[in-house]
Amino acid sequence: MEHHFTQLDDGASADGKPASNFGAAVATVLLALLLQIFCRCCRSIYRNHVKKYKFSSSSAAANMDRSIIAAVEKILKYKFKDKRLLEEALTHSSCREDMSYEILEFIGDAVLGLAVATHFFRLEPRLNSDQLTRLRKKSVSNKRLAHVAARHGLNRFVRRKDTAPLDLIVRKYVGAVKQGDDHKNLAVPGILADIVEALAGAVYLDLNFDLTKLWTIFKDVLVIDEIKVPKDFKSSEIIGAQNKLYGLCGKRKWGNPVYSEVKAELCEYGMKYVYSVKVETDDGVCGHEGDEKSNPKDARNSAAYLLLRSL
Repeated sequence: MEHHFTQLDDGASADGKPASNFGAAVATVLLALLLQIFCRCCRSIYRNHVKKYKFSSSSAAANMDRSIIAAVEKILKYKFKDKRLLEEALTHSSCREDMSYEILEFIGDAVLGLAVATHFFRLEPRLNSDQLTRLRKKSVSNKRLAHVAARHGLNRFVRRKDTAPLDLIVRKYVGAVKQGDDHKNLAVPGILADIVEALAGAVYLDLNFDLTKLWTIFKDVLVIDEIKVPKDFKSSEIIGAQNKLYGLCGKRKWGNPVYSEVKAELCEYGMKYVYSVKVETDDGVCGHEGDEKSNPKDARNSAAYLLLRSL
């Protein structure tokens, strides 16, 4: 079944009411400006591509097997108006022809990042910039895109020459993914992520730079519903928890809060911090450990907030 295109979801807040704060409005305007600039850049690149196709004698000779084109279109659930874009997206630079997927990969990388950011922003406007960044990285990282390509078997359709060592790495990785084996310690073949990005770039150009229609296709390709949206939104109460705890200690003549770093480690999507806080009260020392956060300030606020709730 072919896609019936709809607008990107206009997400609402958790209480069912639309978010209309100033920050959300600013972010929406910035996203719109970024999209406009990006579209202009893509149109310039596309015009150069048209010239290349028009004056290149080898592009006509590089026709791809129709069965391959049909198979990839079936995976994407999208039929290309310009089949040459799909051919280019599936051509590795090792073929030493005028076309390869490198430019389409560049466009696809950028447009997928923008589409994912727009999706999550509209889905839950209360997400802060740090949470949006982590969701974007998690959704379109090389590791995830390679996993997506392996699940769909996209490596089978790429034209390439003299890449036996690379093919061996790809087959080993794809086999582990499809069999459900542990592939965390395997090298992630960059070519697999490149394929997904190049296909996204090809679809985006074929759709005449329509981000909404592109996302209608690729949110299924990326199985975006597997990415869980965090629910620990930063309320003003949590943001000001350190000050509130300090004020409470002064009011009750307790000792000042003492914060200690429990954890600071680098994970796949950045640093993670955990802090604890202790306060000497009339009834003895009370303390609490906060939740895992991406920066020390948020981690201390989390600890203070949880301690305040327990006092």
